Amino acid sequence: FLMIRDSDGKDPSMLGRQLCRYYEERNLEDMDRLPRVRPENVLILKYYSFENYFLNPTVMTMLGIVSSEEAFYEILLEKWKDYLHRITSGKHLKEILGRDLETVEDVKTHMEAIKTYIRGHNLFDIFYGRYKEQETSLLERYIELAPKEDFQDIFTALEQFPYFESRRT
Repeated sequence: FLMIRDSDGKDPSMLGRQLCRYYEERNLEDMDRLPRVRPENVLILKYYSFENYFLNPTVMTMLGIVSSEEAFYEILLEKWKDYLHRITSGKHLKEILGRDLETVEDVKTHMEAIKTYIRGHNLFDIFYGRYKEQETSLLERYIELAPKEDFQDIFTALEQFPYFESRRT
């Protein structure tokens, strides 16, 4: 099996070790044996959460989620100024950057850090919240349209995992 875990803006190697240790301890306490969780069975996502993989403004524009790429960055900056800078992950991002996000250019420049350190549910809901009824079909279309590089860390982990290696097309 492959266990995939959000990074929650934390150090991936530390989270992987913590997860493995947790399951080792549970196995010592539980009567039912759990599968052994080893580092090679664990993928810690590069972004804060899976939702942050769906924040490519080019793809979002193609889907009609935002009217333009520029609108995406403007909306994100507005929400940053409204409340994102006050949430725990927003404060953490400011610490990581050593500064605040003040302009659309700042948002563009630090988009990778934003996706890495800002809580995914908050970002995702800004843009996809009004599409609850269509969410599954929108995300399926998103995956079809998105450059494969956007999901490369996930694909790399899957390709290296023996179960998926034999199913490669």
